[in-house]
Amino acid sequence: MRFGPSRRFELQPEEGRLLVDGQPATLGRRALDLLIALAERPEHLLTKGELLDRVWPGLVVEEANLQMQISNLRKVLGNELIATVPGRGYRFTAQVGEAASVPPMPLSAPTATPPQPAPVASVATAAPRPAARRLIGRDPDLARLEALLQVEGCVTLVGTAGVGKTSLARLVAARWAGRSVWVDLAALDQDQQITGALARALDLHLTGHDEDAPAQLVAALDGQQLLLVLDNAEHLVQACAELASLLGPLAGVRLLVTSQVPLAVAGERVLRLEPLALVGPEAGTGAVAPDGALALLVERVIAADHRFAVTPAAQPLLHAVCAQLDGLPLALEMAAARVPLLGLQGVHDALAQRFALLTRGHRDAATRHRTLHNALEWSYALLGSTEQRLFRSLGVFADGFTLDLAVGLMTDDPQARWDVIDGLATLADRSLVVVSSEDPPRYRLLETLRAFALEQLAQQPAQADAPAGEAATVRRRHAGAVLALFSRHILSDPVTTAMCLPEMENARDALAWARGHDLAVAAQLSARIVGVTTFTIWRHESGNWLLALEPRMLESAGLALPAEVQALWWTERARVGVIRRDANARVPARRAVALWRSLGQPRQLLRATLGWVRSIAVADPELAEACAELKTLAEAIPDLTPRERLGILGALGRAAVIRGDRLAVLAVREKELALAQQLGDQDAAEAAESSIVGVLGHLSRHAEAAERGQALLARVDADGSGRNGNLPWVIGPLLEALVALGRLDEARALLPRSLAAARRFATPTLGPPLCALASAERRHGPAAQLLGHARQGYESRGMTFEPQEAALLAGVLAAASAALGVAQAERLVQQGRLLTEEAAEALATGDAP
Repeated sequence: MRFGPSRRFELQPEEGRLLVDGQPATLGRRALDLLIALAERPEHLLTKGELLDRVWPGLVVEEANLQMQISNLRKVLGNELIATVPGRGYRFTAQVGEAASVPPMPLSAPTATPPQPAPVASVATAAPRPAARRLIGRDPDLARLEALLQVEGCVTLVGTAGVGKTSLARLVAARWAGRSVWVDLAALDQDQQITGALARALDLHLTGHDEDAPAQLVAALDGQQLLLVLDNAEHLVQACAELASLLGPLAGVRLLVTSQVPLAVAGERVLRLEPLALVGPEAGTGAVAPDGALALLVERVIAADHRFAVTPAAQPLLHAVCAQLDGLPLALEMAAARVPLLGLQGVHDALAQRFALLTRGHRDAATRHRTLHNALEWSYALLGSTEQRLFRSLGVFADGFTLDLAVGLMTDDPQARWDVIDGLATLADRSLVVVSSEDPPRYRLLETLRAFALEQLAQQPAQADAPAGEAATVRRRHAGAVLALFSRHILSDPVTTAMCLPEMENARDALAWARGHDLAVAAQLSARIVGVTTFTIWRHESGNWLLALEPRMLESAGLALPAEVQALWWTERARVGVIRRDANARVPARRAVALWRSLGQPRQLLRATLGWVRSIAVADPELAEACAELKTLAEAIPDLTPRERLGILGALGRAAVIRGDRLAVLAVREKELALAQQLGDQDAAEAAESSIVGVLGHLSRHAEAAERGQALLARVDADGSGRNGNLPWVIGPLLEALVALGRLDEARALLPRSLAAARRFATPTLGPPLCALASAERRHGPAAQLLGHARQGYESRGMTFEPQEAALLAGVLAAASAALGVAQAERLVQQGRLLTEEAAEALATGDAP
């Protein structure tokens, strides 16, 4: 390439030298590479990032290095040939001609016009290099993509920003048996530029008017065997779609497009690239699987720091980082680059500010992939204002959402429902929203996209229709939509329960917002949530959410809420207290009864009275009063539903337990079981039968208790997930029965499930039977310590022991005192109060030192 005054400069890229007046100039390798990059694109602004990418590929260097090399070039070329564009980059201002021209491929008949030099290929249209690193976890995608390209004329590789579309396309192009041509469209900003970029990449010389160029391209490619790759097409999708239609009839041309959105043309096959597979920590701490997000993260960390080792202690953190980043390859690589400096724990903790953390991309990446934030800004900018508003609003949803929730978030107008659906479809097409395969589908934003959406939401200024700011308006609507969903729940109804349970993360976030901004919504939502979670692993946590509101409900703000809102909340507060055996549960129960009585709502009053009966833990006059009130209310409602009758049976059975009338308890529980089975209420039936197992044991009918308990456990834990909310209360009576029968090996075999259930449901109620097992095994020291741990667990939660539990523990203490002495037994009980959960488990299993 010749340029400059009198063409005195001759640049020879292949030989790697610059001649000045025919003599070699003294230039370093970096300066020469920089000159080649500038001269290839005369009169074109090259940003500092683009030049750093080209001259220092794969390295992280300061801009001062670029400035120094520009200075070195100007010492040789003079100051006129390289112009500085302040804050942007540099432009090569000289006209460039060829030192030895190679005639371009003719596209039209020769004319009298002198031949023009072939355009110099730009960086954006250079042929792809083979991938420098293997693609982890992409073998199935690679096979599918290559198979499609063998038979299809146009394949679009679609996926969200940073998922690895370009990397996979590069690998396919490098493996292609015939000719492949790569065109990166990222640097283009107008549709009409595509034809020129294609011509440069294909080494074609176009003649005539711009409108003739597409037809000339098609004519030139007719009969050729070629893989043409258009990378980063999402911002020029219409022009790419037109090009795909033009190339469709060419049997030998295969078109591979990478884009965040399909082209939507006839004959197109779409392959959607998903994030890398996540493997949960339950997979164990063995060797890392060869594919998936974890493998990529580990390989990149080791590449950045050869000292890194995958230890058992590191495994949970590795899994957590992969999950937080949704298996997104770009994010994983950027996180890995930070590990040498911050450590794995530091990277995990810093992901709360993920966009500050994830900024160390590769210099050979596109500018918008230099940081994760750049990649998402690119995608966001391609949306219209309506889609942008929908996208940032959807960021408030945690762990996904349904279509109805999305509509409820965005509008109260039924006529606008289809506007939301169309917007959601656009976001899904652009790979910004993930659509599940279930029917009806759930939708979600990857966590990284969600973080970006929330950032954009927080930056929106106040408007006339949102004076408090868009974020506050969206949060309020989110809480309202979640409350509306949970308000539709029907007690023990599997359909409405199945609708609500997937939204528990949304419920958590909505309640967290409402606690600080709208006490009425917080009170209603917390009460509705605990009604849904009674027989689930959410029971303990959701109960904590409700209890955290109690101070507010007793203050003036809570007392000023509508009476119905207060009554609903206090009813559920009493029920949570009953479940947790709170010795003071009768106080909120009485408050709920008084509120519903004042409102004149007999059915709600009946439900509150059920809680009142259940809340009384001693056989005192109040228990008799509450039972009498319950019977009076029941007689006053002639059309009691089966569900209400079931509740009455349960409350009266509880009262019989407190009075110690075991035969009455057994009779009531059998009726309760039959009615629950009639209703098809599996949870209530299992709860009733677990109570029957317990009372059979108290009646010394241990063999019958063990038989029914084992059959019940097989049904309750049939899937082995341990997620059934009845599980701890099924295992407890069964353990007691097996210990009483001396079947200690069977009881010990239940220990793993017992301990797992106690952890999962955060309940200490399995403590007494575990004490009994240790005592029966004549491990009196551990039994005494476990007794102390059980007492501490109950007392710390404000719980009271059932009469039979108290009797069982008294027997354990008596046996320990007889074997060890009273003083030693008491010392061990006190030591047990200080045990951690892990230490108590080790004592129970016999693994303690």
